[in-house]
Amino acid sequence: MNKIIDPKLECEKIIEFITSKNKLLGTVGGVVGISGGIDSTICAALIVKALGPSNCLGIIIPALDSNPQDAEDANKVAEFLGIKTIYHPLNLAEFEFEDRDFEKEIKPLLLSMNKLLPPQIELPYIMKLRGRMNIITYYARKNNYFQCQTLEKTEWMLGWFDKFGDGAGDIAPIFHSYKTEVRELAKRIGVPDFILNRSPTSGNYPLTDEEELGMSLEEADIILKKLDKGIVEENRNFKKIERMVSISKSKREIPLWIN
Repeated sequence: MNKIIDPKLECEKIIEFITSKNKLLGTVGGVVGISGGIDSTICAALIVKALGPSNCLGIIIPALDSNPQDAEDANKVAEFLGIKTIYHPLNLAEFEFEDRDFEKEIKPLLLSMNKLLPPQIELPYIMKLRGRMNIITYYARKNNYFQCQTLEKTEWMLGWFDKFGDGAGDIAPIFHSYKTEVRELAKRIGVPDFILNRSPTSGNYPLTDEEELGMSLEEADIILKKLDKGIVEENRNFKKIERMVSISKSKREIPLWIN
């Protein structure tokens, strides 16, 4: 039986976590790359609750191929939370995104999820994530803020991150929560409807999360929780999630060393 999480208690726990880690790190606040998505929004909201709006900085980092709506939503989030923002576009012209035929080269691979993207296609997306992290790092160090990683457990287990890009950070306040749990927490702390009602997407691939999966995030979370308990089932969706977790295993490992 799955453990029922009380959003109110969970919110209080995360706020206490942010407060204590900010003190431990010797920082005066936190910086978040805000995209208008639910994960970055809830992380920023929790920092505001823990440290106040004046101690949270939102960085808006659109790329050449970003949906303009993302930056608009990010600005609405910042206004709602009362936090200051910095608009710092990411120039990715040198990575030649426009030379890739998305429909023929990339979309079939994303939809099948039978293998990792080949390097010549995956590299531009990795560089986008690392470029954004470089920008966030700059403003964090400049202002003595911690870097807030916005990954949740669903993304972590599916491999929907880059280890040295959006997988980096000083603290990870929602890292222990599955996507469906994050949504419940977002409702609890009053995240605006225009964020709650957005189709889940990383903003890095031109597909929503559920289009990439071929199933709902609720179903994916149920399967991930079963895998976490060692339960195995013989059906197509279970095998698909199991494979995604398996092929992304190296992303979740710390550097190898001599021991």
